[in-house]
Formats: sequence, C-alpha cells, structure tokens
Amino acid sequence: MSTYQPISPDRSDILHAKRIYGIWFGAALGLTFAVFAWGVDAFLLSTMNSLHPWIKFVGGAVPSLIVGALAGWLSARIDKPIIAVLIWAVASLAFAWLTVMLPLQIAPRLLGVIEPEVQSLLHYTYYPGFSSRVGVAYVWIVIFVSIAGLLQLPLSDGAVFSTSWLGKLAPMLVGLVLMSISGTIIDGLNNEPLRSPIDSLNLTIQFFVDHDGQEIDVLESRRMHLGSLRPVGDLVTSERSLIVSGYDEYLGEVNVLVRFENAWVDCKVFYNQPINCKQVGNVP
Repeated sequence: MSTYQPISPDRSDILHAKRIYGIWFGAALGLTFAVFAWGVDAFLLSTMNSLHPWIKFVGGAVPSLIVGALAGWLSARIDKPIIAVLIWAVASLAFAWLTVMLPLQIAPRLLGVIEPEVQSLLHYTYYPGFSSRVGVAYVWIVIFVSIAGLLQLPLSDGAVFSTSWLGKLAPMLVGLVLMSISGTIIDGLNNEPLRSPIDSLNLTIQFFVDHDGQEIDVLESRRMHLGSLRPVGDLVTSERSLIVSGYDEYLGEVNVLVRFENAWVDCKVFYNQPINCKQVGNVP
C-alpha cells in the first residue's frame, strides 16, 4: 500500500510549484465555502427585495479567500499530511467565527457605512448563547475541511506534474464538493433563520399591494397576516427594501426593517409570522 512521500528539498522548483498550487487550492476552497455559505443566501435575498443582499457574501468571500490561501500555502510548505489537517482545523475555526459574526455583527456595520441613515435603526445584540452557534458551526465545518486538508498534499502531487489545466483543476473538485456541502449546512444553520422572516414579510407586503382596495376574505387575510400592516397601511408601497433590524437570542423573534418610498417601518416577525409594524422614521 503506497503512502504519501514528501518531495525532496533538492527539488526546489517542484516545492515552489507545490506551494503556489497550495495557495490556489486553499483559495478555491475558501471561495467555494463563501459561495455556498453566503452567496446562495445573497441570491435568494435579492429575490425578496432585500436591502444590499450581497453585503454578507462580499464581506465573507474576501477573508475566506485569504484564510484558505494561507492554510493551503502553509500546508504545502510544511508538507506533512497530519500537520496539514491541523492547519485546516484552525482555518475551520476562522470560518466558523465568520459564519456567526458576519450576519449578526459585521454585515450591519458594513451596511451602516453604505447607508448611514439606517445605522440608528439597527439593533443587533450579541447574546452569550451565540458562542454555542460558533461551536456547532465549527463541528460541521471542521469535518469537511479536515478531509479536504488531508487530501491536499496527495492530490497536489498529480496536479503539479500535470501539463494541462484540466489536470491541475481536477484534483480540486473533491475539495470543492466538500466545501459546498459544508457551506450549504452553514447556510441552513445561520442564514436561513434570518432570511425566512424577510421572505415571509415580503410576501405579506406583496399580497397587500396586489389586493389594495379589494375586499379580502377574512381567513385569507389572517393567513397572509395582513393585520400586521394595518397600522402602516397608508405607508406601504410596491417599492421597498427589507433587512433584519434585530432579533432575540434564539432567532425566533426577528424584527425586519422596511424602507418604503417615504417611510422606514419596523415589523416584528415571530417564527416567520408577521405580527405588527410601526413607523420608525422618514425617508429623506
């Protein structure tokens, strides 16, 4: 049974090529993780009239690329599979921290820079219980990332000696599949609880707009939670942008801020059911 053998230090050209490949390998893994952890979320939010839906993806892709590239380069430089696994396990901790802090702390601050008027309307709190979310995220991430890290060095040997782009890219596919699975799981853990309230409220608003001035069946009105918009009915317009403005520790009660044409409206959504809305400001 063959085992992985490090390349002799005398072959400096191959060692250099392997380290360069390690950078590309790690960067590709980091970017793939970002695409599935935040890119899919950004695309879905863009269909829900979300305010700056791509902000999390941009904010997460850059550090993920850097962390991945650094882990890939360091693993190739040390050139020991077990150490590579440990390096990628540390990188997993950075990914896990990002998956929680990005939507709950970093993205709101980035949004405040882009939209200064919204900064005072966002009330994001970091609860002590969120530390457990980082732990859960880490467990799911480290499983897939460690496997990818273990495979990096054996896979990179064939890629370095390959003379075709296909031969260089094919070894990455296993790692990319692993990172896509990890990113998808993370999206469900941390993004979906904040995305679903936006989707629910957006559907309620759209129903209100589509049936404005029409008589609506009481049961249908209750099903669509139109009562939540009653206090701000005269402010509702088809043009709107939505973003989470606050949440409880369990992400069950979420406040969604809506920018209509002339007013800012804050709506409470309890487990994806809009409860009530109130005006919190005017749009200049």
